[in-house]
Order: sequence, then C-alpha cells, then structure tokens
Amino acid sequence: MKKITKIIIVLLLCSTKTFAHFFWIETNPEGTINKEHEIRVYFGEFASGESEKTDGEVFKNAQYFTLWVIDQEGNKTQLKTTAEDAYHVTSFTPKSNGTYSVVLDNKKYKVLDFTKYDYGIFRPQYHSVAKIEIGENTEHKTATVNPESITITDLSSTADKAKLQVLFKNQPLVETEVTVFMKENWSKKIKTDKNGVITFGLPFKTRYVVEATHEDKKPGVYNNEEYQFTWHCAVYTIN
Repeated sequence: MKKITKIIIVLLLCSTKTFAHFFWIETNPEGTINKEHEIRVYFGEFASGESEKTDGEVFKNAQYFTLWVIDQEGNKTQLKTTAEDAYHVTSFTPKSNGTYSVVLDNKKYKVLDFTKYDYGIFRPQYHSVAKIEIGENTEHKTATVNPESITITDLSSTADKAKLQVLFKNQPLVETEVTVFMKENWSKKIKTDKNGVITFGLPFKTRYVVEATHEDKKPGVYNNEEYQFTWHCAVYTIN
C-alpha cells in the first residue's frame, strides 16, 4: 500500500511540474551607457534552484515567449534569445541613462487538463519583469505593459525596501496573496492592500523573486481546445 501511495505522489508531482513552474529573469541590476548588457531567462523553480533544460520537454512547451526591453521613455525593443543548457540568453546596449524594464510574455502555452486533480481545465499565461538602472536616476518605476493580464510594477524608491503593485487588466488586485522567494527554498506570503500594493524589507544582498497569480473564471477556446478558466502568473525579479 505504501509503495502504491509513493507511485501516485510521484505521478502527481510530474504531472503538475509545469503548472508549478514560472519564468524569471536574471541580469545585473545596474549598467552603463553603450556597454552590452546580458539578460538570462529561466523556467523552473527558483527557490529550489531547479531550472529546466532548454532542450527538455518542459521548456519546449514553454518556449514561445517574447522578450522586450523598454526604456524610461517607453521605447520598446524586442530581443532575440539564444538557448543555452538551462536558460535563454540575450543582450542589449543602452543608449541613454534611465530605468529599463525587461519584460517577458508567454500567452501561447497549451491548455492543461487537471480535472483528475480537482483543478479543472485551464489556460496558463506567464508574464515576468526585471529592472535595470543605467546611470543616476530619479525615476525608478518599471513599465506596466500587460493590459490583458497580470503584472507586477516596481514602485520602490529606496534600495532597502521593496514596494510593488500587482495589477490585473490595469486594475489593482486587492487582498491577493503574493509569494516572495529566495534561494534554498525560502518563501514568505504577503497580501496586497486596497491598492494592490505590498512592501517588504530587503535585508540581504541576494536575488528576490516575487510571484502573483490570478484565476480568470471566463471560459474560452485556445488552439481548438476548450478551457474553463485562465491561470495568470506574474513574476518580478529583484536582482
């Protein structure tokens, strides 16, 4: 009986692996004008240090993403990535000082059927953001560019405290549970306030990854497959 239970647990974990994953962006948070700046895209479990191989089945299902860099004036440049072993990599060269937002979108993930796990049939959508500061800036807010889905906007004004706003279709997600991750499986749950805002301290010089999700109960059809709701996932990386 114990053996059968273990097999069931393993099968459940394998089946839900993709659903538990998300995209995060790693890059140097500071850069220099006219100097090439590298950006890496990962898909996996940040806190446990698990990133999927780019030639594996899980990442292949998630490979249809777009990546943009947006300068402080709102000018967008699409970036083409190259697949390495466990991440996609690209770079850009900033031409002016200011806050740059790196934005990833994946709205082409296949419909998932989790009815046998009592979760239903749903369409996942992924969004991920990171910030790069070039030179001395007075404006540190990241771009908000996902009006059809979920996003996390950085409103922070100091380096030792994060202030983030979670939006769904450009409206604040109120009283929504957000998870802050660090390496070695550390995580903390925080609820947004009436403005969709969370604040938390940054006591360690390390990378923080913030995830917010939302279920849109409107059913639909994608690639000839019916789904009951859309699962929206937004991630913000504090590098």
